[in-house]
Amino acid sequence: MSSPEVSILMAVYNRLDLTKRCLETLERSMEGIVYEVLIVDDVSTDGTRDFLKTLGAPYRVFLNEKKGNFAINNNLAAREARAERLLFLNNDTELAPGWYEPMREGLARFPDAGFMGNLQTNPSTGRYDHMGVVFAPWLTPAHYGQHYARVPAWLKNGYTSWSAVTAACCLTYRDTFWAAGGFDEAYVNGCEDIDLCLRMHQQGRRHYVANESELIHHKGASPGRKTFNDVNLARLKATWADYIRREFVAKDARLFAKTYLRKTLVYPWKSNLGKAWACVLILAGLSRPGRRG
Repeated sequence: MSSPEVSILMAVYNRLDLTKRCLETLERSMEGIVYEVLIVDDVSTDGTRDFLKTLGAPYRVFLNEKKGNFAINNNLAAREARAERLLFLNNDTELAPGWYEPMREGLARFPDAGFMGNLQTNPSTGRYDHMGVVFAPWLTPAHYGQHYARVPAWLKNGYTSWSAVTAACCLTYRDTFWAAGGFDEAYVNGCEDIDLCLRMHQQGRRHYVANESELIHHKGASPGRKTFNDVNLARLKATWADYIRREFVAKDARLFAKTYLRKTLVYPWKSNLGKAWACVLILAGLSRPGRRG
């Protein structure tokens, strides 16, 4: 059997319907590419485990006996992976031909690459959800481009560098992943990807998005996905506040402000008017958060 060029790592918990759809679209989109898929089931109760037991090559299945989390399960898969490229992929994604190749080419193009991400749309809103990650003046990571109906002209081709990317779909080299320590397993289904992006950044790595790679992401579809959001964010800020403020806030301020105001226009009931006003001041040049000396 040929060695795979990429190991696709997937943690699943229930939502068998989405897992089946993801794997169907994955198989159609990866024709001609030698790959393996490592799936870690986190004690599903909806028939997922029985389905996974029916899968043969290129699938390798691991069935947890006790509950883990995103970080634990993906670290397990990464330890078992055989390829030098690791691609982390949520089971609530849908893929079309041509999504993988721009990510692979970008990872090879940029010697300093940590993670290579892509554009993602949310079918529940019909809008984009992720074009890259930026940091708010209050240190919270945010998806740039969230709620955009179209991709801005400056992002339609090539590659863009970002402060971080989401692990819903991201590609890296095995050595890069483990040199930064893998995912911190103390995070419970949230912020572990941002934390790892920051550790890679400390090591001189930079994160990119392949703007010609795009997929559908049924965001937050796994049961219990958001249960620990507040705890995870508090841990991220406690660990990284000074670093985020020093390295990212000033350069991300305008991009964050544009995204937050777009959210305010589309979903005003989900926005904080004080934060929206702070974003207006940033775009007007009357506030410069994180500006150095």
